[in-house]
Order: sequence, then structure tokens, then C-alpha cells
Amino acid sequence: MRYFSSQLVANSRIHAGWWDEVQANREWFHQTETALATVQNAAAILPRDAWLDLDGITRSVMRSDEGQVYMRRFQNRIQDSVYTELKWAIAHLGLSKAFDVQKTTIIHRRTGAEFIFYGIERNLEDIKGTSDVDILWVEEAEKLTEEQWTVIGPTIRKEDSLAILLFNPKFVTDYVWKNFVVNVPPHCIVRRINYTENPFLSAKALRDIAAMQERNPELFEHVYGGVPLGDSELSIFKHRWLDACVDAHKVLKVSLTTRNIIGFDPADDGEDKSATADKIEGVFVDAEDWSSGKDELVQNAKKVWAKAKHAGATVSYDTIGVGAFVGGYIDEQNEVNGSKVEHYAFHAGGAVMDPDKPSDALNDNSPLNKDEYLNLKAQSWANTARRAMLTFNAVTRGQAIKPEDVLSFSSQMGAEKLDALFTELCVPWWVESEGKKRVVPKAKLKKDLGIKSHNLADAVIAADNVNIAVAPAAVMFLTKRHR
Repeated sequence: MRYFSSQLVANSRIHAGWWDEVQANREWFHQTETALATVQNAAAILPRDAWLDLDGITRSVMRSDEGQVYMRRFQNRIQDSVYTELKWAIAHLGLSKAFDVQKTTIIHRRTGAEFIFYGIERNLEDIKGTSDVDILWVEEAEKLTEEQWTVIGPTIRKEDSLAILLFNPKFVTDYVWKNFVVNVPPHCIVRRINYTENPFLSAKALRDIAAMQERNPELFEHVYGGVPLGDSELSIFKHRWLDACVDAHKVLKVSLTTRNIIGFDPADDGEDKSATADKIEGVFVDAEDWSSGKDELVQNAKKVWAKAKHAGATVSYDTIGVGAFVGGYIDEQNEVNGSKVEHYAFHAGGAVMDPDKPSDALNDNSPLNKDEYLNLKAQSWANTARRAMLTFNAVTRGQAIKPEDVLSFSSQMGAEKLDALFTELCVPWWVESEGKKRVVPKAKLKKDLGIKSHNLADAVIAADNVNIAVAPAAVMFLTKRHR
């Protein structure tokens, strides 16, 4: 390590020479940066936030023998990393003599400080063995998982070492978002940098951004405002709707009349979890999930049967995969115990209900259900989301609502459980299949984004969309705006 102080520079010819070189390189860096700032559309060359990172990191590498590790999730070639940007920046800043740019690494000639590049997904074990790292730079950190960080984090163990996580927020469920933005750990600085701080943007880029803001403000908030999905309008459910649904029946002073339902989403593979959602007297009062295997389906069915028997409830279960056998297991328990727990097969992949009716009950010109939704799952998610929106409007804006449209979650579930449930409901979005709406497949969420199955949410949907005739409450009422 080389250290500088005014006393060392004044009294040591060697330190004075080193300091002059550093100062000269820094001055060239800033002159070149200022010159490039005048280049039209220079953002296409190197964005402002990347300049700031390169500036700070290069400073550390030049003034000492600090090592820098750069990582991203997938990196098939070294050119996929910021290696190319660093190589370009070094050349254009006149620092080529100071750095040895090799095929897979970049080394500062005098200090020996080195840039190392990794693709996290395929090199996790190699990263685990990396030592003597001063600066960690993770690009596309929104895809970082908890498992990966438990391996990567301990490699940054030197005193005064630094981890820099750069990312564009994607989902509220992302590990980095939840654990570094929502819950900021000690000794951590969170900095939001949006396009408004990028002086290199061209006039065309600014026009395009303004057009999106006017045309689609919700998409604009996600793409340019740093708002993750789950808090944006791209999601089927909006978090603010669900927040308004907590104790909505109490806020609106209405009694909900309906049968008791236990929604059951049975585990379908080793990584999946079983889940239940308890809708008692029209209010969701509990939701839980647990790990289990296919060979435990009978035990899980017995557990749900016992819960339904105790609550006097009907079991609504997803029939996809292993769930097809749940009804038979419940019938067996009824026969053995002389009970009669009713059950309803929720065919998520099946045909929609009321296929020839308008998809929007308040708009006769809306597409028919059979033309709007690919399957029962899509229709059911839309139905429960609609009730969440109507409840939100009733609670926050005093709009009229039918009692059967009120969606309510008991606050006695606890903030942590409600947050987990609402997050699961807010992640999925619509995709198009055969010209119809479909909930984004779980396999795509898992493969592309590493998001685990939303079992709690599916249990809620199963409980909330039981096609069994119940005496309707036809009364309309108008609430005062809740303040």
C-alpha cells in the first residue's frame, strides 16, 4: 500500500514524484471527462453514473495496491462485463501507460492493483475462494440472490473495504431491494440516480422520456423513476389497493355474508411450498405456507381437512399437478371420521366461468370472458384484483361498493405476514397468449428472475373464486371518505 500526506510529499522525493503522477493523471481524467460532456449523445459512450464509478475506483487503484473485483450475474465473455468500458475509458483518458490491459484482467503497473471480472451464476465457487479484495463492484445487482450474497459478501472482509451494488429496481421481492433499500443495513449508503442527473443525455433521449411520461406514466415510473414492479401499474395487483383492504370491512362498517373457505395450494415439486389462505365470514384471517414433498400430499390434505372441519369451511384446492388427488383424500377423511367437509376443485388451467358474459360487469361493451382471459386462473386473478381496486376506491375515496365486492384482510394476521402475502400478489403481471390475458407463468418468474412460486397468493385466489351459489347481498351503500 502507498499512503500520501502533505508531510510525506514535502519531505520525500519519491512520494513527491508519485503524487505528481497521480495529480497529472487525475487532471487529464477530469479534462477528458469535461470534453466528452460536450459530445452529443455521449450517454451512448459512457453514462454519468458509470463515470462516477470509474472515477472513484480508478482513484483507489492508482493511489494504492487495492484490488477491484467486478461481477455480474451472467458473463459468457469478458466483453459482456464493464471490461470493455474500462478499457475504453483508460485509453481515452490517456492512462494507457499506467495500466496493463490484458485479455481477462486490468492491472495498474506500479501498484499491482488488479481488476478481476466474474460472472456470478457460473463462478460462485471461484468467487468464494477470492481473497484480498478491497472493492467489490456488482453490476445488474437486482438479480443478486440471498444465496449468492452469503457467498460473495464475506469475500469483502478487509478493513475499509467497499461493496458497490449498481442496479435498476425490478421487483419488490428482489433480495437487494428488500435488504439494501427497504431495510438499509448499518454502514450502508443508498443513492438513487435517475436520468435527471445524467448531463450526457441527448435532446432526442429527453424527448423520448417525456413522451413515455405523458403516454404511460406508470411505465415511466418503473423504467425511469426507479419504482420496482409490485409498486407499479404493470402489476395485476397494486400494493396501495391491498393496503386499503386491511380491515376494510371494519372501515366500511359492513358485515360480509359468505361461506367459510380454506384456499389450498398443494406443493407440486421439491422447491415448492404448500399454502393455505383462510377466508372466514368473508374476511381473510390467516395465510401460511410450509415446505413439503410430493410424498407428503396425504399428510397435507389431512392437515387442511382438519382445519376446514374446525372452521366449518369448504376447501377450494388447485387441481394442477398433485392437487388433482386432494378431493379424494378429503373424501377419505370424511368417510373415516363420519364428517362432511365440502371441497371445490379449482381448475386454474380450465375454462373461464360465465364465458359469454362481459369481462367487466359494469361495461356491457367490454370483451366477453372467453375472449379476454386464457383460463380460469387469469379470470380469477382479475376478479380478485378488481375487488381490491373497488375496495381501495371505497375506503380512500368514498365511492359506492357492494358488500360482496369488498376484499378484506384482518390486521390480526400481523404486518409481516400481510407484507409477505401482498408482495406475492403484487409480483405477477399480465402476458398475452393466443390473444388473451394470462398470468405470467411461474416457470418464467423462476427461470428469468429467480422468483420463487407465489403459493400464498394462489391460495388466496383459490379461496376468493369459489363458483358455488351463495345468497347475494344486493344492498348498495355509500361510505364517507375515510380520512
